[in-house]
Amino acid sequence: MNILINQQSRDIPDSCSLEQLLTQVLGIPVAGLAVAVDQTVIPSTEWPAYMLCEADNVMLIRATQGG
Repeated sequence: MNILINQQSRDIPDSCSLEQLLTQVLGIPVAGLAVAVDQTVIPSTEWPAYMLCEADNVMLIRATQGG
């Protein structure tokens, strides 16, 4: 299926959870990461059960240090 990740089109496996997207498909560290799907923030506790759908718009936001 096709979704948008930070405004870039990406094909992912069908029946892909948000957690699978982050850890297996993208292979990114999840510490300090916030995720919104279709402009709704998804708590990290829900990532394993949150199933993505065709045409979802996923936004990944990483916390950074600075001053």
